[in-house]
Amino acid sequence: MTENDLRLWLEQWVSKATGETGIDTAKPLEAYGLSSRDAVVLSGELEGLLNRKLDPTIAYQYPTIDALAAALVAEPKRAAKGRRQAISSSPAERDIAIVGHAGRFPGANSSAELWKLLIDGQVATGPLPAGRWSEYAGDPYLRTKMAEESTDGGYLDDIASFDNEFFGISPLEAQHMDPQQRIMLEVAWEALEHAHIPADTLRGAAVGVFVGSSSNDYGMLMGADPAQAHPYALTGSSSSIIPNRISYAYDFRGPSMNVDTACSSSLVSVHHAVRALRDGECDVALAGGVNILANPFASLMFSELGVISPTGSIKAFSDDADGIVRSEAAGFVVLKRVADAIKDGDQILAVIKGSATNSDGHSNGLTAPNPDAQVDVLERAYADAGIDPTEVDLVEAHGTGTILGDPIEATALGTVLGRERSNAAPLLLGSVKSSIGHSESAAGVVALIKVLEALEHDTIPASANFTAPNHFVDFDAEHIEVVQDPREWPRYSGRRVAGVSGFGFGGTNAHVVLADFDADEYEGETTAPNTAFTGLNVAALPVSGLLASRRKAAAAQLADFLESRPDSDLIPVARSLARRNHGRSAAVIQATTTEEAVARLRQVAEGKIGPGIVAADAPSVTGPVFVYSGFGSQHRFMGKKLMESSELFAARMRELDELVKFEGGWSMLDIINDDDQTYDTQTGQVTITAIQIAQTDLLASMGIYPAGVMGMSMGEIAAAYAAGGISDKDAMLIACQRARLMSEGEAQIAGTSGEGAMAVVELGPDQLADYPGVEPAVYAGPGMTTVGGPATAIDNIVEQLEAQEKFARKLNVRGAGHTSMLDPIMGDLAAEIAGINAQPLTVPLFSSVDRETYPAGSVVHTDEYFLRMTRQPVYFQDATEAAFGAGHTTLIEITPNPVALMGMMNTAFASGKPDAQLLFTTKRKLDEAETLLDLAARLYVQGVKVDFTGFYGSQPRIETPGIDFARNELWTSARPSSSESSLLGARVNLPDGQVAYATRADAVFSPYQLIEAAAAEIAPGSSVVATEEHGYLPADGTVTTLVTPTLGGLSIRVYNTDVLVAEGFASILDFDAKQVVAGVAEVEPSSLVDEPDDAIEAFRWDPATETVAERLRAIVSESMGFDAEDLPDELPLIDLGLDSLMGMRIKNRIENDFQIPPLQVQTLRDASVADVIQTVEDAVAGREIAEPIETEPEQKGAKPTGQGVGVAPRDASERMVFGAWAKYSGAAAAGVTSELPAVSDEVAAEIAAHLTERSGIEITAEEVQGAETLEPLANRVREGLETEVDGNIRVFREGTKEPVFVFHPAGGSSAVYAPLARRLNERTPVYGVERREGSLEERAAEYVEDIQRIAGDRQVVLAGWSFGGALAYEVAHQLGNDKVKYIALLDTTQPSEPIPDTMEETKARWGRYAQFAKDTYGLEFDVPYELLETAGEDALLTMLTEFLANTDASEHGLAAGVLEHQRASFVDNQILNHLDFSRWADVNVPVLLFRSERMHEGAITLEPNYAHIDEDGGWGAIVTDLTIVHLPGDHLAVVDEPAIGIVGKHMNEWMGL
Repeated sequence: MTENDLRLWLEQWVSKATGETGIDTAKPLEAYGLSSRDAVVLSGELEGLLNRKLDPTIAYQYPTIDALAAALVAEPKRAAKGRRQAISSSPAERDIAIVGHAGRFPGANSSAELWKLLIDGQVATGPLPAGRWSEYAGDPYLRTKMAEESTDGGYLDDIASFDNEFFGISPLEAQHMDPQQRIMLEVAWEALEHAHIPADTLRGAAVGVFVGSSSNDYGMLMGADPAQAHPYALTGSSSSIIPNRISYAYDFRGPSMNVDTACSSSLVSVHHAVRALRDGECDVALAGGVNILANPFASLMFSELGVISPTGSIKAFSDDADGIVRSEAAGFVVLKRVADAIKDGDQILAVIKGSATNSDGHSNGLTAPNPDAQVDVLERAYADAGIDPTEVDLVEAHGTGTILGDPIEATALGTVLGRERSNAAPLLLGSVKSSIGHSESAAGVVALIKVLEALEHDTIPASANFTAPNHFVDFDAEHIEVVQDPREWPRYSGRRVAGVSGFGFGGTNAHVVLADFDADEYEGETTAPNTAFTGLNVAALPVSGLLASRRKAAAAQLADFLESRPDSDLIPVARSLARRNHGRSAAVIQATTTEEAVARLRQVAEGKIGPGIVAADAPSVTGPVFVYSGFGSQHRFMGKKLMESSELFAARMRELDELVKFEGGWSMLDIINDDDQTYDTQTGQVTITAIQIAQTDLLASMGIYPAGVMGMSMGEIAAAYAAGGISDKDAMLIACQRARLMSEGEAQIAGTSGEGAMAVVELGPDQLADYPGVEPAVYAGPGMTTVGGPATAIDNIVEQLEAQEKFARKLNVRGAGHTSMLDPIMGDLAAEIAGINAQPLTVPLFSSVDRETYPAGSVVHTDEYFLRMTRQPVYFQDATEAAFGAGHTTLIEITPNPVALMGMMNTAFASGKPDAQLLFTTKRKLDEAETLLDLAARLYVQGVKVDFTGFYGSQPRIETPGIDFARNELWTSARPSSSESSLLGARVNLPDGQVAYATRADAVFSPYQLIEAAAAEIAPGSSVVATEEHGYLPADGTVTTLVTPTLGGLSIRVYNTDVLVAEGFASILDFDAKQVVAGVAEVEPSSLVDEPDDAIEAFRWDPATETVAERLRAIVSESMGFDAEDLPDELPLIDLGLDSLMGMRIKNRIENDFQIPPLQVQTLRDASVADVIQTVEDAVAGREIAEPIETEPEQKGAKPTGQGVGVAPRDASERMVFGAWAKYSGAAAAGVTSELPAVSDEVAAEIAAHLTERSGIEITAEEVQGAETLEPLANRVREGLETEVDGNIRVFREGTKEPVFVFHPAGGSSAVYAPLARRLNERTPVYGVERREGSLEERAAEYVEDIQRIAGDRQVVLAGWSFGGALAYEVAHQLGNDKVKYIALLDTTQPSEPIPDTMEETKARWGRYAQFAKDTYGLEFDVPYELLETAGEDALLTMLTEFLANTDASEHGLAAGVLEHQRASFVDNQILNHLDFSRWADVNVPVLLFRSERMHEGAITLEPNYAHIDEDGGWGAIVTDLTIVHLPGDHLAVVDEPAIGIVGKHMNEWMGL
């Protein structure tokens, strides 16, 4: 059973056991809910399937289907006798290389940013960030303490956010994980990236993780609120889990330990990592520490003790030192033995020569330092390093800035490192704590990273906040100098040497000695082979990510980086990218210039494919099959260019040539290097085999290995080598002897009647019997057979087939291989190869000899196998079918020139595998290095772990952008209280944002106590402005206080069981404060908001001039786009295409124009025009409005059924015909292109008369009767109507003044601006801009052409409602500032908090949309979340479009326009929601922003973030000349009366009219 067979079996087993479908073979089995019992059952069934004994816990040993299948088919390995022994003999094995590092620091989110902060002399400590420790603000005691004590510190920018999706952690679990775990997961990745070690190459390896951490602040926070207790907190709050979480996530198998020695923790972790590497416990180590201040307790206690600096800064070794400042930080260094780092070609940043730890023992106090112990640890460290302490240039000290702690440390340093040196070479002293604060358990690794950055820049930065030497230290006598100005590294000993100290307040001391890397010190160590190709100027730039969306983002990030570089050489960039992690979704672009690379990366970022680009959203489950073709693939220059390009390939060919010289007595290289020589049967076959073997090894050096092999004819020899079945020596023996004997045999019969020949013919195996003397030689593919035999017989079959017009081609060979004509040489061949040694296969073999699939571990390649291979026919089609049947979809021909591709292609199509990837290594007339590079790129995106350094080498390289984590804010909801019991009692946070308290009734005397207390706790500073008592408190028992956040404050209710006792409202508004919005021009309070503006004429219904029906029909027609005369009175508005936006606009207009009480939108949805007229007339007359009654309109024609999918009316002509048909037939058509039902002669005549009157074109009843759809009638009507829309432009009014262009809202038409056109001055030309498909930029580019044509030399005013405002701004951006008079934005805004661009949020949004469609229209749309994850949102939008395009609207009681509006609205709003306004920062024109009172509820339902919008709507960040005008009503009321009257007034004023 092959690995793929077993994988498929396991998928089916898991699916059956769990009921799950779509099993992910890379996902842990535990994630599918399999129990320990299931694991035992599975092992039992596997024993029966494989017929061998298995460990019952094997499913735990290999937790995924992929890992389990691979382990079960792998050749059993003997247990290792023991790991490498502790070593000390070689300096390269004892010294530890630092090859990478990363960290997070106050004021710096990376090591590079930390260096800039240090070299610039900046200090990153400061006040407590806003919102930090806010969980404790409800506790009066802690609130007071935090105000009284010093809380200044060094704080990270963000400790609440985490890219949980990247690490496969659910939001719920991440929320209950200590941020120290989360940050270190990310920093580990960044450190490995900096080291250029792909994380995926370390899976299952002996990688140690050593983390120093000493605080459990987050665990204390979670544990303080029992209401928020969750089992995830068990691991989430444990310090021991910090390194274990990393080892688990990355699948590291070395030591994994947390170290807590307080402030020396991270340096002690480095010490343990050094020892583990020296002792052979691990081969790579991550060592570092983390410190996060997630609660105030330690800071408050330190402050009470007087340890905290009252000035808020650390002044290490300065005479004015006055205490510490706590800080946060996280960091890792990546460590290897120097020998391994040299061998792997790593860049060695520094070398740890030695380290030591000890304890203060019984000092003056538990937390008091011991000078003798500090001297001891220094002496131990330098003895371990073998370095003279007087040769040390710099010590990065513990240096906490305490008046006595610093002198003790300085004196110890002087004793060991300073006193025996001269004044000319003082020991330089620094402390990073002066710059960023004391990061406690992370302090040691932070100091180490500072030294590493100083080594990289060959500069020692100044120690901040130093004013004068501490007077308790005699710096001159100790020969110590604090670095006060940046200086070049001195190199007292000829090299750079530094020490780093860390002391824990419990007495654990540590010191690490490091020096720069000197290669001469490690002569004789094996260096990484130089595999680089010479003359290769094509750069392969891989980008990848967990999901397709991340791959696209990575491509965009790299494109930005390349555009910003002055250097145009891409090869150093390619080297850097070659050592990056290989994500699931990958792409590779190939380019020779930066411009070409950027263009192709932009295509990848947009999800496009083109020349020089390969991409895949997910890896192939099965690996590639290597196919070794036979004779015929030779060409004169084969191998020559590749030998010139690749030294590794050339060296391998030289090795194989020695074997050929021994076996055959001739040299392949002589022929390859001499262009005057050519190949014959003997030399060609042997050289092909050698090239195939050398190419196989070359690919292996790049990480490209076969998942299976197959051979074609003599290709079986190299295939056997690739599968591990024979050695290279045996392979060349077989090739040489077989080729010699065949060549000699051909020579003996050449020119005689017995000379053999071969041909490719279009015949199947069963059709050869009719051709005597002809034998099958190769079954290459369906209907294509290579035959052999005497030349006369071959000539005969070719002649006959050509006469039958069938394919037949004679081959240019002199023998007939794989036929009876080889019988004379078989005995000699058997004798020559009898001594070969068959070995177990390492990968499956799809045999074209035996028509069998041999699994790994089989012993196949005996001498008999190669005799059968030579004599019998080649069943290549069978082998190819077997490979496809095993699930392989990528076949690679290993060859000098492909000859087997056509046969494999025919078999692929016949096997139902038309999408199979059929690739090759090299090809005649193509650059061999570039074809191999292209092959590597194609395999990389399929998941093969390609090492592109095989093409370019590892140095020099240019650092490229690292990972850009897509973080989500994930923080506990716990809200602790002080030890003093709160009056309110136990608190419970409810899912909907409400808070409930359970209070003993006998503990309070009035419900008002509870209202006041709840207001003070939930919203400190709020004031209770209204209360009302409804009942009495009970004498005993429990009362419940329920607090609901509302606009402007809190609604608070007190209950006795379910009886309301009292309620109140607490306001959070400061009515006396002046409201100022940053970046927004101050606007005088408008009378439009506070009181009616008499200057604006109200647009209301006047019963003296028009009837209710006339005004109502005008409102409906204007909102829906129908002419009033075309509206059928009897049909429900929903049948005419009423959508949610239209319904709200009609509702708002009716309420405003008629000044009647609010209507229900559902009333409009289910009503006809006549129903609405009746409702409004009743309301105007003061009669009670009846509930809507469902009525059946009089049927003048049968309602169409089964008409299929409808297309909505798209212009005035189609709306006229659509309305007329509905009006007179009594039923709306499904759409303008849908089949029409038959109507009577009377109805046809009525429709024809109406259309004739309205259009001025003679329409006959016969035309109506003969129309199969409404479309031909609309085309006839269109001839008589003036064009309502000119291209993209709707003309509201022409004129010579500066024109106003109004842009369509999301999914809608510019017809919504008809009320605005009425309100604008009659001399102002007004044009509506209609919707197009495409991106924002593409649409605007089309609009600009129309606007320039219409406006000519005039300036323009651009306006838009909601999404229309974004279009207006983009058009302004493309037109230029000089062309635009001003922009009017009608409630175009973005929420205060950006909508997260995460997969979780994307899924939630689609879920909300689907629910909205179901609730509003009865549409069932099951969101395919798996497609969303793998293919992205663009693919889902395409699917949605297809869904809506193939949904019969009439089945849901809808018109086609409703569905189209919903689709278009969703697309447009997605663009608006993800816009970055800063893209328009160069637009510098006045902006008039109209703001509604609130967003409408429907929008908030779909995008909850719109519940909160800043005053300036987000525009203040980019607009300098911004005026804000407030409008009454919600967002949907903006374009209708009365709000539109206010809009018109201000726009007229801004135009000077």
